Amino acid sequence: MRFVFPRLSVLALAAISFAMSSPGHAETTLKFGVAAVNEGLLPLRVASDQGLLKAEGITAEFVDFRGGGPAVQAFAGGGVDFCICAADHVLRLSNRGLDARIIVGLDEHHSYALIAKADSPLTDFKSLKGKRIGVTSPGSFTDNTVRWEIKKAGLQAERDFQIISAGGGASMRAAIETNQVDAGVVVTTEVADYLRTGKFKIVVDWRPTRYAALVVIGRQRWADANPALAKGLVRAVGKAARIIQTDTATTAKSVKLLYPNFDDAHATEVAEAARKRLSKDGSVSPEAFANMTEIVLLSDSSLKKVNQADVDLQAKLK
Repeated sequence: MRFVFPRLSVLALAAISFAMSSPGHAETTLKFGVAAVNEGLLPLRVASDQGLLKAEGITAEFVDFRGGGPAVQAFAGGGVDFCICAADHVLRLSNRGLDARIIVGLDEHHSYALIAKADSPLTDFKSLKGKRIGVTSPGSFTDNTVRWEIKKAGLQAERDFQIISAGGGASMRAAIETNQVDAGVVVTTEVADYLRTGKFKIVVDWRPTRYAALVVIGRQRWADANPALAKGLVRAVGKAARIIQTDTATTAKSVKLLYPNFDDAHATEVAEAARKRLSKDGSVSPEAFANMTEIVLLSDSSLKKVNQADVDLQAKLK
């Protein structure tokens, strides 16, 4: 089983990249585009660490991208087989006529908060009017969320704000620290690190919201042509999801492989949070899908609603 992450930061590369060989056992390589490195990847990480993907004859190759927008572009263009992205990209791609489908669900909650410096006067989006907001990339989950929140506040994204592509991880932190942005959207796994320093605060916290924040997106034609592989992938992730629900110690070991700089206490904290946040069986709940739809349609009125049953294959592939 081989995981490859070109163009990753040193930290992310050390956290995720590893190789496992399986001589004598034929495996099919599946290429996944990764929108962001966060705890939502744990079902796949656990599935690999526990040999669940290997047991299904799957070699997983992961390619890192700077946000959901570039990852989706690679998926739509055929550069990767799957996109590990927010489910809103299924809605967007379906509106474009692409047969994008949810293969299996990963994260059932919104995975970001808006962070600013602790001494900032910012308290909500109305106080952010005229300011610069950092998102990971244009068209990404973070971009959609910011535009949705702006619309809820009765403001206009292009007129009242500067929305800046700042990337994630270290690049987003640098953008906030050096005042390139007044506030930036930070993934849940990193929020605690920000707050521990005492130098930052949460302006808006979306994390309690049920939302199909991370799913494996594939194509209907691939699932139709490869039913055994599709079912094997769903089965492996489903088993990993159940491990996350029942075995914190095993999950924490995978957290430390995902984030090798985390100590045992921090890894356990993430593992316990994952049990509450992530899908319990690889499914996407109707509530999470409905909230995703609301946010996307409010942020982009040109899109049309799609029915979950038409684009979610997980139940059919179990």
